[in-house]
Amino acid sequence: MIVEDVLYGSYEVEEVLATLILSEEIQRLKDVHMAGPAFLINPTWNETRYEHSIGVMLLIKRFGGTIEEQIAGLLHDVSHTAFSHVIDLVLSNKTDDYHEQIKAKLIEDSAIPALLNQYGFDYRQILFDDEQWGLLEQKAPLLCFDRIDYTLREVYRYFSVPLQEIQYFLNSIKIIKNQIVLESVYWADWFIEQYRKVVIDFFYDPQNSCSYEWMSNAIQLGLANEEITLADLMMTDSAFLKKLKSTGSTEILQLLGNMDHPPEYRVCSSEDDYDIQQQKKIRFVDPLVTLPDKIVPVSTVSKTAQVKIDEMLNESKKGIFIKFD
Repeated sequence: MIVEDVLYGSYEVEEVLATLILSEEIQRLKDVHMAGPAFLINPTWNETRYEHSIGVMLLIKRFGGTIEEQIAGLLHDVSHTAFSHVIDLVLSNKTDDYHEQIKAKLIEDSAIPALLNQYGFDYRQILFDDEQWGLLEQKAPLLCFDRIDYTLREVYRYFSVPLQEIQYFLNSIKIIKNQIVLESVYWADWFIEQYRKVVIDFFYDPQNSCSYEWMSNAIQLGLANEEITLADLMMTDSAFLKKLKSTGSTEILQLLGNMDHPPEYRVCSSEDDYDIQQQKKIRFVDPLVTLPDKIVPVSTVSKTAQVKIDEMLNESKKGIFIKFD
C-alpha cells in the first residue's frame, strides 16, 4: 500500500500496516476530530485522529523506527472516543488520558489482536506500553513524534505555516540514542513557538472552549438521564452526535444548538462575573539540541527559548474565562 500524507509525502508501507489501516478500528478515526466538538462551530478545524495516526506512523518510519514501533504509532490513538478529549471534561479527568485508561480493553475486544497475530506479532508486547517506544512517546518536555505530528499538522492547517518551513524543521531532526534531538538552537526555538500556537492560541481559542463546555454538559445530561452510555462514545463523531440529538431532551438540544448559533461572548478575567472557566492540561516543550560536545535542553542555552516556555506555562496555568453578552 502507498500512503499519502500532505506533510510527509508518499510512503510504501508493509502489509501488516496496510491491513491495520483498512481495519474498522482505524477507519473509525476518520470521523473522530482532533479539535473535538469545536469542529461543529468551525468546520475548518477538521484534522482527524486518522490523519494524525498515519502521520505519527510515517514519522517513525522516516526516522528509522522498527515495524513494531510503527504499529504502535499507528494504533496509539485507536481508543479515542467521539469528539476526542471532551470525555475528559465530562468526567473531570484532569490528566486527559481517558483514552489510555480504556485502550487495553478496547484492543482486547477488537479484531486487532487477530490481525497482528496473523503476521506473527504479539499485540500485548507492542501496544500496552507506548513509553517503551522512544520515538513515539516521551514525557514532556521532550519531543516525540506524537507531539511533533499534531503540532506540525495544526500549524500548517490552522496557522498557515509554510510546508517548506516544516520540511526544513524535519531535516533538522537527528535521532541520538533513541531520542529526538534538533541540530540547532534556531529550530528548537522555532518549534517552541509553533507548539505555543497550538496549546495557547488554538486550544484556548474561545470557540474551542465554548464547544467543549456545551458538548460536555450535553453528554453529562445524557449520561445522568441514562439516554446514552459511555460505550456510545466509541461511535464516530457523526454517529454519536446523531444519537445525542435523538434523545429529544430540550436541554441537550439547546446546548447543541449553541454550536450552530453561538451567542456573543468576550474573554474576561477571573475577577469578572464569568460564565465559563477552563484550564486544560499543562503542556510545554523544551527540545534537546546538539552542541559540539554535548546534548542539552534548549532552555539552558537560549534565553529566547526559556522566555517562551515561561510564557506558555503562565498562560496555561491562567486558563480562560468567558462571559456571554
